Amino acid sequence: MLKDLQARFGLRFRKALSQHFLIEPHTLERIAAATGAGPGDWIVEVGAGAGFLTSRLLRTGANVLAVEVDPAMTTMLKHVLGFAPRLTLVEDDLLQADVPRLLAEQGASRFIVAGNLPYHITSPALFRLLEWGREGGAAPTRLVVMVQREVGERLLAAPGGKTYGRLTVETAYAARCRKLFAVPPGAFLPRPKVHSVVLELTPHPPALAPAAAAVFHRLVREAFGQRRKTLANALTGLTGGRPAAEALLAAEGHPPGVRGERLSPLEFVRLAARWSGTGVTK
Repeated sequence: MLKDLQARFGLRFRKALSQHFLIEPHTLERIAAATGAGPGDWIVEVGAGAGFLTSRLLRTGANVLAVEVDPAMTTMLKHVLGFAPRLTLVEDDLLQADVPRLLAEQGASRFIVAGNLPYHITSPALFRLLEWGREGGAAPTRLVVMVQREVGERLLAAPGGKTYGRLTVETAYAARCRKLFAVPPGAFLPRPKVHSVVLELTPHPPALAPAAAAVFHRLVREAFGQRRKTLANALTGLTGGRPAAEALLAAEGHPPGVRGERLSPLEFVRLAARWSGTGVTK
């Protein structure tokens, strides 16, 4: 079917956009089912592509707002699915689109995210999705997204491992993450060189007030900026010197030689709360 669409609309795979289309029917059905969506719900599909997942999402009975950056793809989708009920097509960059505002204008206050995150912008795309709802407008209740297996391992990593880092901690601050299932390269066309996993992320309220949250994000960024540094050395820019950094760590029960990868996300939250002089809100 995809080859027929390519011939009809003159489509070309664009490596710059990480275009690998999921075509395996069972996997598509599993992703749609994992959204838990039904009539009256709203699903935001990121990277609608050729519409294979879009059609499955529509079968749940939910309203679907599909975001696609490639003009050639949106043109094709308008011909193939443009008259489908409950479908809204948005041609825009995921990192720029104001989806919560668009949904609020439709009367929606909550929505579910589904799709295959482009591999070349996975981290910024994920952070952008988790920001939605905190800027006003509708907010996501669940994200069912496919990512490269190595990215999934980083998101699910425990403190102390090589894959544990800034992405792990920043994501854990915003949402609970769990693995749903693996997807092999053969489920895509063209076939990628990597394996993928489907994850479920459930956003939760921020643990810190805005001022303390800004400290948290800076703290995490500096802690993992140079992994070989001890946390006391990494935080001198934040605290104004090593003695103050060591005092901050000691107040939370950490030795001066501890490295950032040894601290859990909650421990980073507590450090930020202490330094900013605020409490943890949850």
